[in-house]
Amino acid sequence: MQEPLPVDAALPALASARYEALAAALARVGLQGARAISVLRYNPGKRCTLAVVSDTDRYIVKLFADAATVLAVSTVHKVLAGAGLASGRGPTVPRLVGLDTDAALIVTEMYAAVPATELVERGDADRAGRLAAQWLRAAIKPGVALGDPYDPPHVLEDVQRYVRTIGSAAGELRARAGAVRDQLAANMPPPGYTDLRHGGFYLSHVFDLVDGPGVIDWDTFRQGPVEVDAGMLCAAARWEMYQPEYERATQRAIAVFLDEVDDLVDPARLRWYRTAALLKFASHRARRGAGDLAVSLISDAEKVFYGTLNSPASH
Repeated sequence: MQEPLPVDAALPALASARYEALAAALARVGLQGARAISVLRYNPGKRCTLAVVSDTDRYIVKLFADAATVLAVSTVHKVLAGAGLASGRGPTVPRLVGLDTDAALIVTEMYAAVPATELVERGDADRAGRLAAQWLRAAIKPGVALGDPYDPPHVLEDVQRYVRTIGSAAGELRARAGAVRDQLAANMPPPGYTDLRHGGFYLSHVFDLVDGPGVIDWDTFRQGPVEVDAGMLCAAARWEMYQPEYERATQRAIAVFLDEVDDLVDPARLRWYRTAALLKFASHRARRGAGDLAVSLISDAEKVFYGTLNSPASH
């Protein structure tokens, strides 16, 4: 283990500074020959994502706080596999290598491919948008009730929290964020047809496998209409690709995505979910002291809600 790992009593695999539980679990799933382990993402007390390199391959190891989450995420992978969405050829999710409930971890393959965010940076925004749309169209298939509901009333609970965060971190934005919240509450759409959704459908979670998209990070899965993921993709693109030099390409990727999924989504419901997701990312930026970015995202939320952003495509 070449890179220092965090010690986190809430995560069974990281509870000890000697990492005995992690080493034993990796051995149980066949990764006892790991040559290098590095931390990709860490959310203290909740989850940690590791990249593990063995003599023959590379893997993603996700550590959680409890076995229930591991079993739930593995169920998602199995359901998608049953729908033909885990073949390794796009559209697909990563191959499930193994899991260990004692150490609360799950292992999947690691893509040797670039994420859609990198495509945008390279100037291939059209392909980024089409890959995301290709996944959304393919994911209509599963038809299973899996995940917590994310209908408008549940979304509004989150929106209320986002507005509180914005108000606490950037008081000058409280009124604008609150006005958007009030409009969402007064204009809740019908729930629509619900199905398994990714829940955190970002460009950075969509990889270019040449023959189609590979979509990673399913631990935020939920149950909702297709607009949950469509709205999230559009909002998250503005959050992830916030640098001015990528603004035009990001808007292009969003526009291509929206054109490709136009027949799948209800425009009013999409605007509603997209607006709510923009408030989420505005709260993230406000909490981190990035006031200018929070202002930009709230402005986008206002424009999306009133239909003045991407208006040629009526989104």
